[in-house]
Amino acid sequence: MQTKKIGQILADERQKQRITLQQLSQTTRIKIEYLQALEKNQFNKLPSSTYVKGFIKAYARVLKLDKNSLQAILRRDFQEKETGKLLPREYHRSSSSRQKGWQPVTFIALTIATIFLTLVGYVAFQWFSLNQPPRLEIYSPQENEFVSSQILIAGATDSEAVVSVNAQPVAIQPDGTFRTEIYLPREGVSTITIEATDQRGKINLQQRTVYVKF
Repeated sequence: MQTKKIGQILADERQKQRITLQQLSQTTRIKIEYLQALEKNQFNKLPSSTYVKGFIKAYARVLKLDKNSLQAILRRDFQEKETGKLLPREYHRSSSSRQKGWQPVTFIALTIATIFLTLVGYVAFQWFSLNQPPRLEIYSPQENEFVSSQILIAGATDSEAVVSVNAQPVAIQPDGTFRTEIYLPREGVSTITIEATDQRGKINLQQRTVYVKF
């Protein structure tokens, strides 16, 4: 039986948990095109390996998987090129004989280029991370859920963020999870606003529409 590569493992687990690519994209702030390419192991359509590793960590967080095991599977099947891209190890082995004939000058130039691209990729990733709002995952309630007047609000965010529900602050646990209850006095459609703000003032706002029935 053929061993599953990282993309197939992620796709199977996402589908098993009934999470759509749209939902995953909204939660992780990763483009759907990148998620699709990752699940199909099309690393030529993805940014540098630094980003890919970050994407896999995001999958691990949302799907509750071991990120270290996923990174090990990635290293097992794919090799990082000098340009920072990931390449299947089969291709890398087949091309290694040609690389033996490279001159020292070429090797030095490629080494410098690799270092430069790695630094650029690291800086770009840091910039990308710093400009992202804090993560905000809402476990309860679900969108369009039928609820009673007393509603449990539960979710997770970054541990240093500040969370409010309908403009009321909510306590956050050291692991970033939070739970609170609110009271909706009227039957019918209501909108609950959950907001997470980090120390840089970046805001992640999500809303849940619920149907209140006593």
